[in-house]
Amino acid sequence: MQNYQNYKVDLSNCDKEPIHIIGRIQPHGFLLILNKSTLEVEQVSENLGQFLQAEPAILSGKQLDTIISAEEYATLEKQLRQYEGPRIKPRLVQLQGHLYFAFLHESRGSLVLECEPYAQPAAGQELLEQNGAYTNFLEKLDQEGTLEGQARLTAAFVQQAIAYDHVMLYRFDEDWHGEVIAEKVVSGQHSYLHHHFPASDIPAQARALLLQKPVRQIADVSAKAVNIKPYFNPATGEPSNIILSELRNPSEIHLEYLQNMGVQATLSVSIVVNGKLWGIIACQHKAPQFVNYWQRQLCLNVAQAFANGVLAHQEQHDQRQLEELRRQEEQLMRRLMQSSNLEEELQAQKPAILALTEASGLALLLGGKCYTHGLTPGEDDLKALADWLSREAAGSTFHTRNLSREYPAAAAISGPASGLLALEISRLNKEYLLYFKPEISEKRIWAGKPDKETEEKSRRIHPRKSFARWVQVIRGKSLPWGLNEVEMAQTLVKDLISVVLRNQKEHLETLNKQLVQSSGVVASKNRRLEDFAQIIAHNLRSPLGNMKGLLNHYQAQPTEETAGQVMHMMDKMVQNMASTLDDLNMILESELGQKLEQQTVYLPEIIERELENLQAIILETDAEVELDLKVHQVKAPKVYLESMAHNLISNALKYRSSERRPHIRIRSWQEEGQMCLSVKDNGLGLNLQRYGHKIFTLYNTFHKHKDAKGLGLYLTKIQAEALGGGISVESTPGEGATFQVCLKV
Repeated sequence: MQNYQNYKVDLSNCDKEPIHIIGRIQPHGFLLILNKSTLEVEQVSENLGQFLQAEPAILSGKQLDTIISAEEYATLEKQLRQYEGPRIKPRLVQLQGHLYFAFLHESRGSLVLECEPYAQPAAGQELLEQNGAYTNFLEKLDQEGTLEGQARLTAAFVQQAIAYDHVMLYRFDEDWHGEVIAEKVVSGQHSYLHHHFPASDIPAQARALLLQKPVRQIADVSAKAVNIKPYFNPATGEPSNIILSELRNPSEIHLEYLQNMGVQATLSVSIVVNGKLWGIIACQHKAPQFVNYWQRQLCLNVAQAFANGVLAHQEQHDQRQLEELRRQEEQLMRRLMQSSNLEEELQAQKPAILALTEASGLALLLGGKCYTHGLTPGEDDLKALADWLSREAAGSTFHTRNLSREYPAAAAISGPASGLLALEISRLNKEYLLYFKPEISEKRIWAGKPDKETEEKSRRIHPRKSFARWVQVIRGKSLPWGLNEVEMAQTLVKDLISVVLRNQKEHLETLNKQLVQSSGVVASKNRRLEDFAQIIAHNLRSPLGNMKGLLNHYQAQPTEETAGQVMHMMDKMVQNMASTLDDLNMILESELGQKLEQQTVYLPEIIERELENLQAIILETDAEVELDLKVHQVKAPKVYLESMAHNLISNALKYRSSERRPHIRIRSWQEEGQMCLSVKDNGLGLNLQRYGHKIFTLYNTFHKHKDAKGLGLYLTKIQAEALGGGISVESTPGEGATFQVCLKV
């Protein structure tokens, strides 16, 4: 069990000192700890007999009606039963005919009742003068335009109100070091104006207490402390927690500190701004001096009025600045949102991004790029810093004015980057917006060198004894970061992320469109490659069949004359086949490059070659071919025209009527921006009413013929459409058909 009486305290452990169970009070009042349910006395301060006619030792386990009148106890009991925590509310109580200020609070199920003698408030003319002085102070405070001026007014008024030797207004910085920004000191006393005091002078637990108890008095630094008896509460078996006590005796280490300063009485009043400890009104006197409740309350009102002034100053300045920064940020974001190239716009807007803070340099690590402007570390140092932030930074926003203290490697870049404001865009991708402030050389005047002093014999670490002026030059720090700077940077990052996400969405949509288009191109390309394979098979099968027909013709008439004719025709066919293969190879290469090569094609030559390739069947059937070509040249892939001409002419011969001599008419003409080619025959014809919807589909045949594959008309349709055209047919069964292909000129 922890026991303060066994705790050896010095500067090495004062921040952990259990002052809540100190078990002692100051002697200018007395304390009683009562059972909350029964109101029986559990503990009492040893000095009770100095204020009341009672022996502390005989009160344990009894109610207070044993030492005060029934009427007084009834009133006191009612006051105790009506208490609602946790705030301490002073009240007046009458005990044995004397008035006391009573301060009541709850601790671990018990009621802590503290009393100090009642002090009569000012009356008559004195009260009027006091109220007038306070009203005049508030008016001047409201009219004063600077924080420093308000601080001077506050220190002067408090010094006048309590008649202390020295009143200082003490402000904390972000490291909890304090600076005296205003003071009122009687003649002959040492001035601490603009002197600094280290954070260790007021440890963290003491600062936390200053928020809970904004007014704290030590009436006599050298007074002998009064013990609470018994030390262990009989109801709990533990020391009572009196951290909120009005009379609690100070820490021994704090008393030693005050004695080293030559101080015998102190009063501290907390200045709380927006719920945070902003500073203290620290009052010191060379001799013991008690400040009564009315005076203490007046000092608290003054501190609250000053805190309101601080808040008003901050809000006015911050609001004006914030409105201007918001306007700049909105203008910047409009430019980024409207830009079609975010990377280029970020480069152009770097000065505007930097202007949102009071930083001297910025770095934006985004999308694998590093954008810098102003005074910044090098790119390698920036990447190392981003790596450290991704591992060590606890939140999405990190700022410090002493980067090397958090990140030792930053000592090498302290010149441009002692101050850092870092905002996370993507921790995973190590993307950050970084603002930098340079190192400043700050001259700080301390009230004594802030070192600990060790007593040689006991090796006990004492508070310093010297408070003489000591000058220190501080390096490695930058100017602090303001709330507006942090807020605007956070807003910028949020908006920047939305722009990046929008761009990513648009980029993904573009990629998706390209993918769909690419898929369509690939599918079209594959279809055309399949067509070419079919063209090769189809276009070469017919010449091979004709060559077989010529061979049969020679075998039927094996004369020298027939042999000469056959060989001449076969030579032509072989040449045409070789030319076709060359053209197909060229087109195949073009297709692999995802484009069709347009050529100026001489149409009569294409028709003549196809007729030569079909010469065998023309001779066999004694077919009559009539040409009417009004368009001679057309720009298109040559192999497509060859394939279409071959399919249409060969079909006209293939589906001839056995009842009459074949007659084929081949025409070309131009109409409405199109070149048209038609092949008309007098063959079997087609039943369009029955088969019209299937004529140009794959593998459909409409007449019994050993060479019919259902491929030629399908290929012709696909090729014509690929060239921006189409195919149509007119036919009467038993009379013939006319197929017409029209292509865009």
